[in-house]
Amino acid sequence: MAHSVNRRSFIAGSSGITLSSFAGCLGDEPEDTGNGDTEDVAGEENDDHEVVGSDGLIYAFGSDRISILDPATGEIIDELTEEISDITWRDPQITHNSRYIFTVAQRPSQVHVIDTGTRRWKEAIDVGPGVNHIYHPFDDEIWVHADEEGAFYIIDVDNLNVTEIVNASLEEEGHGKLLFHEDMGKTGYATNVSDPGLSVIDMDGYERTEFIEFGDAGGTHYKAYGPRNGLAYVEYFRGTVVVDTDTNEIVDELDSTGGMFISPDGERLAIVGNDISLFDITNDDSEFIETIVIDGDPGTLRFAPDGDHAFVTIADRGEIVVVDLTGLETIDRLEAGETNSRNRMGVTSEQYFITPADADETVAIVEMDSLDVEQIDVGFPVDTLQYVGNSGTGFSGGYR
Repeated sequence: MAHSVNRRSFIAGSSGITLSSFAGCLGDEPEDTGNGDTEDVAGEENDDHEVVGSDGLIYAFGSDRISILDPATGEIIDELTEEISDITWRDPQITHNSRYIFTVAQRPSQVHVIDTGTRRWKEAIDVGPGVNHIYHPFDDEIWVHADEEGAFYIIDVDNLNVTEIVNASLEEEGHGKLLFHEDMGKTGYATNVSDPGLSVIDMDGYERTEFIEFGDAGGTHYKAYGPRNGLAYVEYFRGTVVVDTDTNEIVDELDSTGGMFISPDGERLAIVGNDISLFDITNDDSEFIETIVIDGDPGTLRFAPDGDHAFVTIADRGEIVVVDLTGLETIDRLEAGETNSRNRMGVTSEQYFITPADADETVAIVEMDSLDVEQIDVGFPVDTLQYVGNSGTGFSGGYR
């Protein structure tokens, strides 16, 4: 990487989360972001702004501005300030064609839309109170969860307005997540920290049609889907309940709890609690492989494109741990800057692993092959990022 910009510095290379502490969700960010193409807007004019594109760039969200970073050069190449003031950001979600970034703003409860072609703020869409997580299950829809209502607000991607509201909880309240995969057709699932089970969602009819009861108390939180075995993995109390998505029946339970991450080939499930528990999910057995001990408090895990390595953020030590998933051991610890967050997000591209360090007002970029780390000084606290392009396997596997 070049070193001509003065706003950079170069560095050489819990038992499970309690369901009531949802504010520290691991890896709260978009899942699969598509291929990064902006051909659908190339050469067009949008709101009188020139189309310049954002492919391969990083959007770093601050309370009063958004900086656009080039990871290849370490430069800040643009900044957005229009309509951005005192915002608390949560999840971002880029559309399948990378044209728009939809980002949750908790104060007030809105979803902001950024046009990646023009690199301009486009719209703020009012949604329900307590918004937190955002999803892109279909090309023409964004689903955002309003925790105070236990409901999903459905946004039309083309018209940028709310078209449906889906009650996805038993008591119409509670922090929830959406589990969806294209193999499920028009059926999705919703977790909720106030519900002792899993809600079945008719994604086409926009309604909850069934409730899969796990017990008589507690709630559900993290989730993942195994594309090889068709099983859903859902955190509940001290374990992970396994549900057959063909029959909606409970078929197994794993001892581990925490954030869930699927390898690029769909063969392994990593559950991140105090350590990393690996499972083989190529068949119905969900066979336990190994526990990889992590020194520190692990947060987000991201698989490298080869699937043989993973990068894990460590919030309490300002580090990134590199894990060899073949040798089942940690192989390196990289400095990534300090954070005030209990959990810190991580984003991958085909080449880089990227994580913010809000306490240092920097963004750390790891070149995954060489393990060189570069910290870009953005000049303000950043805890939310979006890479424009192929961001790998995302939070719950190789799907949105």
